[in-house]
Amino acid sequence: MIDALLRRPSGAGEFFADAVRLLCLFSLTAALLWYGPVEVSVFLLVLMGTLISRCLDISRAFDGLYGLTLLAAAWSSVLNLYARVGWWDLPVHFAATGVIAATAYLLLARLGAVPAPSPHAGAALRIAVPALVLAVGLGVSVLWELGEWWGYTFVDESINVGYQDTMGDLAAGGLGALVAGAVLGRAAGRPVRPAGAGAGVSLEHRLRR
Repeated sequence: MIDALLRRPSGAGEFFADAVRLLCLFSLTAALLWYGPVEVSVFLLVLMGTLISRCLDISRAFDGLYGLTLLAAAWSSVLNLYARVGWWDLPVHFAATGVIAATAYLLLARLGAVPAPSPHAGAALRIAVPALVLAVGLGVSVLWELGEWWGYTFVDESINVGYQDTMGDLAAGGLGALVAGAVLGRAAGRPVRPAGAGAGVSLEHRLRR
């Protein structure tokens, strides 16, 4: 995985994804110069997330989209868009949770911790992959809501929390993860190889279809 992180980009897709990572680095720099420690922490998490995705055998187009989604979610928080635009919270939760859940699942599959997405393995696995991605997405959503509660309690009381907001966010995030899992189950043609395994067919070619 370290070799994948340090390799030179090749092809338009990889240059696009690395350009998004560069935007994440610029955003982190802006947070260091003009914002506070909370904003710095947010962009640091986003940058770390995009570095993890670079290590995976996934479509670089998806890699770039994943990074842009995280970046949009982070800037929406920094610019207070969630408070200014009442409905903006739900599509961000839908999109961000979906791409995070799919990427986290692919990372776990790469490490051999969960079944690799492989429709050729049978109907049971085609059902299991979306279900497991959904479970990952719901877990991410719960952590997200805990972060909002912590921010409201200890940092800024203007952060929108409450029963209706939390349930809506969990529902949107869960739906996004379910859609991502269904797409992943259909698009991935063969398993990713576990860490340290021998040669195998990369998910990248299958996910580009």
